[in-house]
Amino acid sequence: MTKLRSSIITTLFVLAKFALFGTFFSIAYFFASLQHFVLNLPKTSDSAHPNTDGIVVITGGQQRLSNGLHLLETGTGKALLVSGVGKGISKAILANELKLEASARKLLQCCVTLDFQANDTRGNAFAAAEWAKSNNFKSLRLVTANYHMPRAKYVFSNQMPHVTLHYWPFSPSELTLETWWKNPEIVRLLAREYAKYLTEPLRV
Repeated sequence: MTKLRSSIITTLFVLAKFALFGTFFSIAYFFASLQHFVLNLPKTSDSAHPNTDGIVVITGGQQRLSNGLHLLETGTGKALLVSGVGKGISKAILANELKLEASARKLLQCCVTLDFQANDTRGNAFAAAEWAKSNNFKSLRLVTANYHMPRAKYVFSNQMPHVTLHYWPFSPSELTLETWWKNPEIVRLLAREYAKYLTEPLRV
């Protein structure tokens, strides 16, 4: 009985060591892959050519909308869709928050559509596809943060295989990629986004 008990304890100890090693290896592999993901994030664009029929901004910060409005003002698209706007937000509120000049406010009123239905990236892609279809747009430029762009590209290209997509990634001012591992909030942000990127193809 003593030998049996000793054998069981030894077996459990070995299994625990393997489980611990497996857990450590999985964590190390994830962070190594995360580092590769961060190093290969799309760079901030400096040219919006070629022009597209429409521009799509995925909400998630004022910088995204500012970038989209800049593209619209410079004539790189005919119209702009802001997808995933919160309930109660109006064009007037957006104009005030962004401190827009009169010309930009006029452009916001005439050429910007607000989508209130989308609550995730797939919803954004669906709204953009419907908007493009209703306006007979054949090409779109997608505006979002660089860390979100890989997943957005995957989702939008699957949703709109017959629409030509161009991309406008930008790096948010608070995102310091050179030392991302030193800031716990940025680590959490990037790890969460990378996990979503990995699991997106598995969603039904």
